[in-house]
Amino acid sequence: MILTCCIYVTVLKKLIALLFVSVSAPAMAHLTWIDAGEQSLGLSTGHNFPAKEITVKGEYVESITCRAHNGEVFRLTFNENSIRYVYKERPANCLAILKTSLIELSPHQGAQHFDENKVDKTLVNKVLKSEKFSEEYFKAAQIKPVEKDGDLYNADMAQFITLPGDNSTIYVYKNGQPLVNLPVGLEYPETPVTLWSKTDSNGKVSLLLQPKGKALLRTLITEEKGNAYKSQFLSVILNGQ
Repeated sequence: MILTCCIYVTVLKKLIALLFVSVSAPAMAHLTWIDAGEQSLGLSTGHNFPAKEITVKGEYVESITCRAHNGEVFRLTFNENSIRYVYKERPANCLAILKTSLIELSPHQGAQHFDENKVDKTLVNKVLKSEKFSEEYFKAAQIKPVEKDGDLYNADMAQFITLPGDNSTIYVYKNGQPLVNLPVGLEYPETPVTLWSKTDSNGKVSLLLQPKGKALLRTLITEEKGNAYKSQFLSVILNGQ
């Protein structure tokens, strides 16, 4: 009787855990950021920045590349159970890339996910009319914008960048070219809603609010891939003065 009870409790706990994951995953799927401390770095995922709900384990991380204040570039090492990645001293910047994932949702859920990230309405409507929604995506997070053609610049992926000689203006580039008319969202702790704007013809980001403290700038870059979609989530930490 006791054994049966224990088995029942164990199964119930697993079902509750699975229910939590299945309900929470779509809402938290695309809001991830770097949590950089003085001695170690982590990747946090949550529904509302900066309130983290999950710490991303090493098994989901493709790579973390950092640049020290002296210009040295190094990779952070981790294992499957890691949730923090240790360094000698806090780096000047880091680029974290998570492994590619595949999510499958109902057309309604997929359309809601795209709509929440301000993906083009044409694609939102197309998803609603489809039989299923499938998206292949990966996440990239930066401590701060990287300099174009600098040590952490990767032309093959989308990045928040600055141009040489100008650290005050942020752009979004991919394949060496600016991403035009791209919706970007500002997650500001003191503001209960995401503040959305779009990049201009040069890929320049215009902020609707200049953060006085730490904030998160994020975007979702999506393209059609046959009957599915291929996306990249991108975020960068902003520190107001």
